[in-house]
Amino acid sequence: MNIANIWNIIKVMGCQSMKMSQTWTKRLMHNTPKAVIVLSALSLSMNLANSVSSFLGYAFALAFAGLIFAAIIVNPLWLKYVMAAAAYIAFFNTLPELSFDKLISVIYLSLVLLAFLLPSPIPVIITTCYYLYFIPTYSSVVEGEMIRTIVIGVIINMILYSLLAFYFRNLKKENEINRKLNGQLNEAFGKLEHMAYYDTLTKLPNRELLKKRMVEQLFSDSKVAVLFLDLDHFKNVNDMMGHNAGDQMLQHVAAHLTEEVGHCCFIARYAGDEFVLLFPYQVQEEIGELAKHLIHSFHMPFQIEQKHIYTTPSIGISLYPGDSRDVDTLIQYADKAMYDVKRGEKNGFCFFSAIENEELLLQIKLENDLRSALSKEEFVIHYQPLVEMSTGEIRGFEALVRWTHPELGQIMPGAFIPLAEQTGVIVELGEWVLEEACKQVRSWQRAGNPNLTLAVNISIRQFKSSCFESTVLRILKKTGFDPSLLELEVTESMMQNLSEMSLILGELKRRGVKISIDDFGTGYSSLSVLRHLPVDFLKIDRSFTRELTADTSTASIIKLIVDIGHSINLEVICEGIENQEEMDFLLQYGCRLGQGFYFHRPASADEIGSLLSSKDSQGKIAN
Repeated sequence: MNIANIWNIIKVMGCQSMKMSQTWTKRLMHNTPKAVIVLSALSLSMNLANSVSSFLGYAFALAFAGLIFAAIIVNPLWLKYVMAAAAYIAFFNTLPELSFDKLISVIYLSLVLLAFLLPSPIPVIITTCYYLYFIPTYSSVVEGEMIRTIVIGVIINMILYSLLAFYFRNLKKENEINRKLNGQLNEAFGKLEHMAYYDTLTKLPNRELLKKRMVEQLFSDSKVAVLFLDLDHFKNVNDMMGHNAGDQMLQHVAAHLTEEVGHCCFIARYAGDEFVLLFPYQVQEEIGELAKHLIHSFHMPFQIEQKHIYTTPSIGISLYPGDSRDVDTLIQYADKAMYDVKRGEKNGFCFFSAIENEELLLQIKLENDLRSALSKEEFVIHYQPLVEMSTGEIRGFEALVRWTHPELGQIMPGAFIPLAEQTGVIVELGEWVLEEACKQVRSWQRAGNPNLTLAVNISIRQFKSSCFESTVLRILKKTGFDPSLLELEVTESMMQNLSEMSLILGELKRRGVKISIDDFGTGYSSLSVLRHLPVDFLKIDRSFTRELTADTSTASIIKLIVDIGHSINLEVICEGIENQEEMDFLLQYGCRLGQGFYFHRPASADEIGSLLSSKDSQGKIAN
C-alpha cells in the first residue's frame, strides 16, 4: 500500500473521528440542560419529602414531584407552563412546614429549576416575589439581619436566574433556527455530495466514490477483484442513433448490472461506456463464474428507441492484494487486461498477469522516473567522433544522451527517448543536451581544435515547441558557439509538414546553422523534399551499412544515395561503420565522412578530451 493510499485512509479515519467528536459535542450541549433539570427536580422533591412532617405536607410534596416531572416530559410549551404552575402551587403549600435552613436550600434549587425548565424569566420573577413575601414570616425565629441578607441574596439570584432563563429562551430560539438551517444545509450538502459521488446519467457511483470505496475495502484487508468492463462497439450506437440513444443505452446497462450483480458487487461508472465492479471473493474461481455470468447476461438485447440493440462486454480483472496494493494501479491493470480482450475476439474476460506485463510495469516505472531524472542529474552526454575517412581526422562529434538509472543501471536510448517524446520531457531534455554539448565542444575548440563541429539530434516535439528557434539561438549566444559549426539532425518523419519545416529551418540556416537529415532512407522524404528544404547533410542509416558487404542491392542503394546527395550539393555521412571493408566500399562510392565503432565508440567527455589531447592522435584516429 503506497503513501497515497495510506493518506486516503488517514483522511477517512480523520473525517470519521471529527464527525464522531462533533456528534458527541452536540449531544453533550443538548443533554446538559436536561440533566440539570432532572437532577434539580429530583433533589427538590427529595428535600420536600424529607422536610415536611404532616400528611398534607407529604401530599403536596408528592403532587409537586408528579407535576414537575410531568412538566419536564410534556412537549407543548403551554402545557409545560400549566404543569409547572400547578407544581409550584403545590410546592408553595409545603413551605410553611420547612425550617428556615431548608427553606433557603429549596429556594435556590427552585429558581435553578425554573430557569432551565421554562424559557422565560417571568416564572423566576413571580416565584421570587412570592419568596420575598414569605421569608419575613420567619422574623419571629430568625434575626432581622439574617432575613435582610437572605432577601438580598434571593433578589440577586432572581436577577441571575432571570438572565439565565432569558439566555436559554434566546438560545432555544437560535437552536430552532439553527436546526432549520442545519436541516436545509444538510439537505443541500446531501445533494452536493450525491452530485460529487454519483454519476448524473446512470445514478451509479462515480470514479471518486469508487476510489473511496476501494480504499475502505483495501483497508479492511479482504481479497477484492477489480473488474473493468467496457461495452463492445458502443461507438456504433452513438454514430448511428445519436448520443441520446447512447445515453439511454448506458442507463439500461447500469440498471442491468445492478439487477444482475448489485447484490454482491459495488458498481461504478468509470468513464464513457466503462464500468468498474468491486467483488470481494474467497477463491479465484468465484471471479471467473461472476465474469461468465455477466457475459451471458448480455445475450439479450436492450430496447432503445423501439429498436433491439445488442452489445457485449469485454472485462479485464486485477486482484488485490495479488497484483497490487495501490488503488490506481489496480484499476490500471484491470484496464490493461480489458484491452487485451479488446485486441482479441472481445466479449470475454481476462485476468491481469504481472509476468506477461513486465514490460508494461517497466515502462510505467521509467515514465515516472524520467520526469525527475534531469533534475537529479542522472543524464550524461557521450560524444561519438565524426571522421574524415581518407585521413582519419576528427571533423567533429555527435552528442548522444545516456541515462544511468539509480536502480536499473544504464537505460538504452531506444527505451527512454520514445517515452520522453510521449511525455514531453524531450523538450527540456533536448534543450539541456544542446546547451551542455555546446559548452563542452566549445572548450575543446579553445584547447586547440577550433574547427570541431557538433551534431545534435532534434525531436519532433522540440521542433513543434513555440520557442524552438529562439532557444537554439539563445544557447548559441550564451555558450559562444559558432552557428556554422552546429549541425541539427532531423529525421525524415519530420518532413511531412514541409512549409513549417522550411520556414523554421530556413531561418536557422540564415543564421549559419547546418541542417542534417538523420537515418536517411528509412523514412518518407523524397527528392522534391530535398530540393526545397535547406539541408546540408544526408546521414545514411546504419541498417544500410550493416548489409553493405553482404548484399549487392544494399550496396547499390548506398551508392545511389551518395550520388543523389552529391548531385544536389549535399555532404553524405555514413553511420555504423564497423570494419575496414565497409570503409573501403564507402570511399570507393565517394562517401567522405563516417562514424561508427570502427573509429571510436560513443564515450564520455573525459575520454574524448584525452583522445583529443593525445600526442599519438594529433586530431586523428588511426585506422
